[in-house]
Amino acid sequence: MHRLLLFSVLFLLTCCSVNAQNKYTPIYRHFTYGTNNTMMANQYLEYILEFSKDYDDPDIYLPPRIWIESDADVTAPLMIVARQKKEMISWQLPLEIEGTNGETNENYTSRTMCHDIIKQYRFAGSKMKVKQENVIVSVTTASVSNVSFTIRVDNQKNFTLELNKEIEFDITPSGPRYFFYNFTSNDTLLSKGDSNYETVILEVTSDDDICMTVSIQNISCPVFDTNQDVTFRGFYETVNRKGGMNIPKYKFPHGFYVVFVAKPDDYACDKGSGSLDSVTNSNRLKRIKLIIKPSITYSDYVKAVLFTLGSIGAFYIIFGLPYFIYSVKKTLPREMAYVDGNFPTTPSARIVRLKISKKTNGTEMTPVQRTTSAISGPSVDVADFDTLAEVDTDRDLRLGRGEPYLVDLARKHPKELTRKSYLYLYNVVTVAIFYALPVIQLVITYQRVLNETGQQDLCYYNFLCAHPLGVLGDFNHVFSNIGYVLLGVLFLIITYLRELSHKDDDFDRQFGIPQHYGLFYAMGVALIMEGVLSASYHVCPNFLNFQFDSSFMYVMAVLCMVKLYQNRHPDINANAYTTFGVLAVAVVLAMIGLLEGNVYFWTLFVILYILMCFYLSVKIYYMGCWSVRDISMQKFRQVWIYDFWSGPVNVIKPCHKARFVLLFLGNLCNWGLAIFAIYKLPKNFPVFLLTIFMANTLLYFVFYIVMKYINKESVRVLTWIFLILSMLCAVSAMWFFLHKAISWKRTAAQSRQFNVECKLFHFYDSHDIWHFLSATGMFFTFMVLLTLDDDLSHTHHSQIPVF
Repeated sequence: MHRLLLFSVLFLLTCCSVNAQNKYTPIYRHFTYGTNNTMMANQYLEYILEFSKDYDDPDIYLPPRIWIESDADVTAPLMIVARQKKEMISWQLPLEIEGTNGETNENYTSRTMCHDIIKQYRFAGSKMKVKQENVIVSVTTASVSNVSFTIRVDNQKNFTLELNKEIEFDITPSGPRYFFYNFTSNDTLLSKGDSNYETVILEVTSDDDICMTVSIQNISCPVFDTNQDVTFRGFYETVNRKGGMNIPKYKFPHGFYVVFVAKPDDYACDKGSGSLDSVTNSNRLKRIKLIIKPSITYSDYVKAVLFTLGSIGAFYIIFGLPYFIYSVKKTLPREMAYVDGNFPTTPSARIVRLKISKKTNGTEMTPVQRTTSAISGPSVDVADFDTLAEVDTDRDLRLGRGEPYLVDLARKHPKELTRKSYLYLYNVVTVAIFYALPVIQLVITYQRVLNETGQQDLCYYNFLCAHPLGVLGDFNHVFSNIGYVLLGVLFLIITYLRELSHKDDDFDRQFGIPQHYGLFYAMGVALIMEGVLSASYHVCPNFLNFQFDSSFMYVMAVLCMVKLYQNRHPDINANAYTTFGVLAVAVVLAMIGLLEGNVYFWTLFVILYILMCFYLSVKIYYMGCWSVRDISMQKFRQVWIYDFWSGPVNVIKPCHKARFVLLFLGNLCNWGLAIFAIYKLPKNFPVFLLTIFMANTLLYFVFYIVMKYINKESVRVLTWIFLILSMLCAVSAMWFFLHKAISWKRTAAQSRQFNVECKLFHFYDSHDIWHFLSATGMFFTFMVLLTLDDDLSHTHHSQIPVF
């Protein structure tokens, strides 16, 4: 009995002791807005603080913003719960913010309470004004020792945004802000019709590089305004100095919140390319300017589209009709009936084999065969294919001519050359289909992902001039590629009509430059596909998609170079399979250089580049008569001895001076590009590769025209007009290209620093203008190639030099 009584007494004493240890004192206090209130808290004290505002205050309709600072430790943080009747937010202090280099702790925070705007909308109509309830803040801590904290509640200034009214404010990683925009406030402006108030453009600017996230969210609670959850809803993007978005009403019918959250470091904006100070700087106070502007009206869409199509239609009429009239009246048909009977005869190919035998110690030396051709006698019977085949296989025939003429390199039947030229068309169409289909599928997937996730960093738009239409987030940049397509179609029509007048095979065997219309058709298709793939790239432009924008630029540059070379070397030109094989290698290199453009890749590329230049130089110099099998010390010794005995200067004197000058200049240019590449290691490898193709094409183009005049030929006035127009378009296009509005080489946030407003019809920016000018320039370049040798249309092959 005594033991039971003693046990009961001990149990009661223990319970009382535990209750005494866990007992805490709730403290209720009432404060007004705008005052700093400092208190001490520990594990035995819980503060329940109520904040109220004067109902005569004009800011009574603004949401409350809570600011609190404390010296609490992370082991026993201050726990804060702020609530109204139906809304509540909670956090701790110090606030732990996770960054790239770990967590950082902030000893002060400021948060804006969310209030039910949708409820206000239902009961207050478009005014959106309902008086706010008092805010109750609960503050507790598990700290044994006293913890000091200071708390203040204010009204959120400039909470409701107005059109064309700029506001300035500050944010920190622990002090996010958000604002409200109401579409229904524009109802009175809709009747004006000068702007599209159903879609607005958000423009954000800052003078520092501190990284932040800008998010557009529905007006529902809770608002996600911390680094951990800001990307959970709506649209969002990273911004340092400039940012923007197009926001349509149909996605946010009751309005939207614009949320600004500063990052603890800048890695999300610069991916480590910035300075270390910007990452570790603890004073991350960011000053921001914000303005909302109305977008353009749908009538502006229609005007821009109709003007573009009308301009191209006018170009069809203004250029097409005079060109066709000029072609009919000023150009002689390529037919034998229009040939003067006193033309020179086609030289025959007479093979002379010299067999030199010499015995030394009873051994006969290897015979050396040399071939020469004489320009004399009756014309060659082109129907005798056996003789032509024999001549074609004899490489020494071409090497033996110090100054070859087209007759030496145009011995194949025109039908055979036509068949080979059309292989370019078939190959380019095949490549276009199999290349474009997965590209289109990929960019459509990108667009869908952007629309569904709201991750605006996925596509590098010029947000200040990106006009959405339907599912497309940047319709104007997609549509501006229509110039490539329609001008490519026009070039195909011109080529087809020109081909209809060239049906006399007897004439083509003996007169003029072989036309090879299949190559011209291939160039027209390539121009069309450049428009298709450029439009595909602009559906969602980014780092990985850029190769699509430039792929058919490679094709056009190479086809132009092949056509120039084919003019004077029709029988020995690279075939379609070799040409597109080289282009395939170029595309693969562009992809690797884009993804892994490090020093090892550039070193390997430069080595291959120099070796390829050497190989092509030798092939071009010897007109395709040289191969690796020809390399031997014995042959080199024999050639050196023969050249030396014929004259010591002949050892270094080139046999083919024009070709030597071309190849010398070409190698000088390519070596310069190679040195620049290994020194600078450019990040934009696809553009560098395109520069190589374009530089060589331009060099050959200039060389070709100069050689025409050296050889007493001429370039017609119409061709010079096309050339001047092409150059004007190219120079002006490059100016707009260099004044870019985005940069996929950088991060999405850094790319937005280049964003600019529209320049033409409030619809097109500088890159759109580049599309129009470059398409026109490429069209005129193709016209130059088509008409470059019209002065030789009735000149006999024996009078057309090869260079």
